[in-house]
Amino acid sequence: MKNKTLNLKKGDTPVRASEALVIEPAKSWQRLQQAKEFFEDLEAQAQQQHQQFLNKLMEYERQSYLRCEPYERTAQRSDHANGFYERPLSTRFGKLDLKVPRSRSGKYQTQVIPRYQRRQEVVNQALREVFLLGVSTRQAGRALSKLVGESVSASTVSEVSKVLDESVNQWHHRPLEDHYQYLLLDGVSVRIRLGGKVYRRLALCAYGVSLKGQRELIDFLLVQAEGEDTWHNFLSDLWRRGFKGKALKLIATDGQSGLIRALARLWPRTPHQRCWAHKLRNLENKLKVSQRPCLDEAKLIYQADSGKEALKRLKSMEETLASTCSQSRRLPDRRCRRALGILSMS
Repeated sequence: MKNKTLNLKKGDTPVRASEALVIEPAKSWQRLQQAKEFFEDLEAQAQQQHQQFLNKLMEYERQSYLRCEPYERTAQRSDHANGFYERPLSTRFGKLDLKVPRSRSGKYQTQVIPRYQRRQEVVNQALREVFLLGVSTRQAGRALSKLVGESVSASTVSEVSKVLDESVNQWHHRPLEDHYQYLLLDGVSVRIRLGGKVYRRLALCAYGVSLKGQRELIDFLLVQAEGEDTWHNFLSDLWRRGFKGKALKLIATDGQSGLIRALARLWPRTPHQRCWAHKLRNLENKLKVSQRPCLDEAKLIYQADSGKEALKRLKSMEETLASTCSQSRRLPDRRCRRALGILSMS
């Protein structure tokens, strides 16, 4: 390859182009193929060595159980070896064909691999994570078959995922600490898969901000519709599990009437505030395109340092809307004041 130099000025030093820095598609593709073959060989060697390691470890385990060397005649011998039986095991390295040692009496059981186990826990965890991402049981098995070197049936994915049901059930019934100072409540529309079909359900969600300032999901409940009874049953369950609301300073909601009535039955003395995200979204739907700058004024309201300053900014926005719009003129006054609960605490 000929050396190439740039147009140099007086005093500059010529720089020779390096072949390693020149990007040529044919050579780059060749290097990629070589790298692919290298990692494939490396993966195969890792799989083979892992299989040999487990086989040797089980042989040593049986020898320790027998308390003697192979073909050794001694009074300390507790049993006799009885060959091996083959057992497949799906691992992160792929499918391994293991030789599990046996004893003549049948009392020896290897502890290297739990009895009846066909997959390592890391493979089961991968199945559960793929299932949680919304992939069907049949598609999850196909997706992981390339990774573990073994096809996984839909029934296997369902069986492995049953652990999730137990974990979720325990989480829904766990005791709650009464350390939340702010409570955020909202009904969220979610999509769930039932019987191979996707349906929309409403999830009642409760978020809490603890005394340490940490936000966490307290609990959720899938319901058919949002109303006073469903919200009251959901919140009453939180109360029975330990969330009494003794440290509660403020509750924020989207203004759903049934939820407000349910809160009045459980925590009637706790201040309530309308959610600003919902308030601004509703206000935006009422405004014309030419009136959208009013949203910037609305955002300044909840960014105020005090309740007095917020009311001042609210009055300014009312005057702006009064001169441009008749429909949304009445919206900020009464409803925006319900969203100033947090500022009244300052």
